[in-house]
Amino acid sequence: MADLQGTPILITGGAGFIGAALTHRLLEAGARIHLIIRPGTDLRRLAGVMDRVSIHRNDLLDAGKVREVVTNVRPHWIFHLAARRGHPRTPEERLELLRSSFVTTAHLLEAARDVGITRFIHMGSSLEYGPYPRAIRERDPLRPTTDRGVAKAVASLLVAFYAHAFSLPAIILRPFYVYGPGEPPEQLIPTLLRAALTGEEVRLTTPGYRHDFVFVEDVVEACLRAATRSVRPGEAFNIGTGIQWANEEVAALVESITGRPLRLRIGTYPPSPPDTSCWVADIRKAQRRLRWSPRWDLPAGLRRTLEWMQRHGDPA
Repeated sequence: MADLQGTPILITGGAGFIGAALTHRLLEAGARIHLIIRPGTDLRRLAGVMDRVSIHRNDLLDAGKVREVVTNVRPHWIFHLAARRGHPRTPEERLELLRSSFVTTAHLLEAARDVGITRFIHMGSSLEYGPYPRAIRERDPLRPTTDRGVAKAVASLLVAFYAHAFSLPAIILRPFYVYGPGEPPEQLIPTLLRAALTGEEVRLTTPGYRHDFVFVEDVVEACLRAATRSVRPGEAFNIGTGIQWANEEVAALVESITGRPLRLRIGTYPPSPPDTSCWVADIRKAQRRLRWSPRWDLPAGLRRTLEWMQRHGDPA
């Protein structure tokens, strides 16, 4: 990556799993990092770098505050990673998810129009597509089947609209299942690795649910490629590995890597809303246009995550 010494960069969601990893990487390159972080956000993932970042404690739903930050920072790049976690369980949560996803993105895009940014990177999601019985391509229609997928799709469509209507240099990344150091502890991979270390019992879904697992450092590299490669405004890129694994196959791999048997209760964990028997990325466009390919396969990524957990304990 080119030297970014002193370059102002704005990140939303910079205290989250992917955002914190991106923050650390950009700091290594000498960038001047500004983070818009919602008041009350847990900042443990930023331990050790708090004195090297500028934190703006604002809610992205406040258009005036967003515009004020963007105008004062005048960032070279904006990485929009902020998103509410989980899937809604009530109508109120569903409306709040839709509002936060669409309105916050609109506020950031409007502010970005006025400051002459070089690139706006929007972190979408593979959930925008909905299930397909084969590898998913970027040209496939968006037909989400979950609340979260709808919220992400609407935000991505808004980004594409601003790119085309106002020539905003915005790019959309759609990561598949991101894992690695710092992943929330209730997710599949940290749960399995922790169980291998502690011997605790693990409830697992019915066999057959598959995901394309992509290591967080590869996602960070995709963000940087998207910021620096010459691509058309509004383009979207899948970020995955092109290989899918069933949950029970991941469990077997964890047993092999750790050398410890897992106490599994197969079929006792309910599937999450997006779970399906086929969920894998076609990454040829990212390979061709971004010159990006994943460096970490699942066994290597699991080993790296295990080493991190042994040093730091569970993720934040």
